[in-house]
Amino acid sequence: MLTSIQKFFDNPVPRGATGCPARIDGLIAAGAPASLAQLALRFGLAVPFWRSGMSKWDGVLQLNDVAILLFTSEFKLHLPGGPYDFPAPAVMAFVVACAEVMLPTLLVLGLATRLAAFGLLAMTIVIQLTVPDGWPIHLTWAAMALGVITGGSGRLAFDNWIVGRPLSTSNR
Repeated sequence: MLTSIQKFFDNPVPRGATGCPARIDGLIAAGAPASLAQLALRFGLAVPFWRSGMSKWDGVLQLNDVAILLFTSEFKLHLPGGPYDFPAPAVMAFVVACAEVMLPTLLVLGLATRLAAFGLLAMTIVIQLTVPDGWPIHLTWAAMALGVITGGSGRLAFDNWIVGRPLSTSNR
């Protein structure tokens, strides 16, 4: 029995094999193309930031009082020797609220995708410094942002149409 297990590990299925594992792998890959995964990453990363951004507005370019109050009194940067207040809390609240609406919109549309994902990654780092106990969800946001940054927008994005790449030849 021990020798048969050892033989199994000594003779792995070669790449390009036509056996059952290769067929299963091919079926799974065909059912879940990389472009679909990139689209799911873009939407998954965009939703929490969009919802947070929309909750900060009372009208067109009109922040609600709660958003400013949070940056003035509640949110603190947890750095060594801190916590510290945010500099210029009203300005910071406005910039963050704008970014939380604009960056997810760009991400979902697939416009400047890597730049938008990088902006959301930077925001995630600042959020982690503000709410250190939220690291499990922040880690998932960072992982999604890094996935979009490294993998690009995928086929289903306006980025591809702007640079003139047809759907069949774009990145994965």
